[in-house]
Amino acid sequence: MPTRTYDGSGVDSLLDRLGLGGFDWTTAEATSGRNDNWLGRTAGGRRIFVKTIVGSAVEVAHCVRRTAAFYRIHTGAPPSALRTTTLLGQDEQAAIQVFDCLDGARDGRELARDGAFDQELGAQAGAAVGALHAVRPARLAELEESLPPLPRQYSLSALSAEVFYEASAAQLEAWRLLQPDPGVTRALTALERESEEAPRVPVHGDVCLDQFLIADGTVHLIDWEAFGLGDPARDVGDFLGEWLHHVVLGFLGDRAGNGSGRAVPVPTIALTSNWRPWRAARPTVEAFWAAYRTAQPVLSAGLAPRAVRYACRHLLLRMLTDAQFRPRLDGSGHTLFRLAKTILAAPERFTTILGLEG
Repeated sequence: MPTRTYDGSGVDSLLDRLGLGGFDWTTAEATSGRNDNWLGRTAGGRRIFVKTIVGSAVEVAHCVRRTAAFYRIHTGAPPSALRTTTLLGQDEQAAIQVFDCLDGARDGRELARDGAFDQELGAQAGAAVGALHAVRPARLAELEESLPPLPRQYSLSALSAEVFYEASAAQLEAWRLLQPDPGVTRALTALERESEEAPRVPVHGDVCLDQFLIADGTVHLIDWEAFGLGDPARDVGDFLGEWLHHVVLGFLGDRAGNGSGRAVPVPTIALTSNWRPWRAARPTVEAFWAAYRTAQPVLSAGLAPRAVRYACRHLLLRMLTDAQFRPRLDGSGHTLFRLAKTILAAPERFTTILGLEG
């Protein structure tokens, strides 16, 4: 793992206040992620994970307070399928969070890449998300009102000057595809409106495959910085969108590595139940959905079609983030856009194809 120089005085101060002793920086390991993340031991030998959140004061406040809100609800609740890491403490001013370490854990993205995120893990993930959506804690609405609003990273109608000047050339190409397309923008604008009218439940708000840690065969859902009340279709759709993204990139990678030495044209994917790459991944999504339905036997009206549209939104956000460090929008970005556009034109037709049957 990479090593880097880091001022750990804030970490040591927080650990001292928590009664955990100092952090052993000599053996600590930096880990990947958009924040400053470290794995290591305290002076007393306890294995911990330390995260220093990177962002503005508003972003840090919303991350820290929403994390605290989740753990306030989760701690002391009856045992359920929702497992997570233990929050030992956090400091909003220093933007630092400290968690118990899950030794030997691998994240879901790694396992999916290795073909090891199977139906059993999909079922555990679905049960966890379903258990979260089934939580009905007292005063949750009041709690939500007391939290900082979630920042809107992307707007369909316009780009802020900050986003424009920080965007890569590839991201600007992606925006030129996205914003002038009336079918896509209308579908996603309608999704936002329908989501506002849907029953609000506790949601994770940022479900990605790497937000699932698997240790000893058990799934743990982590990273509660976007926790709050919302449309349950978002979490379901994000899980589905992650698998679509994973399958599409794997398919394109296989085509590019065909060994012919010739340029491979950007494909338009005909997504059907018989498309071989999706046929391999679909049982995991179906297991997720079946376990979710067991935890949530009564679904809000239109949840599955909304989840399919959220999966498309997830693909478009992936298109934008994948393009962050690229000089041009490559074939994968164009393929993700075409696929999302096709599904958004008739989401009800794709619910069964994508594994959200019933």
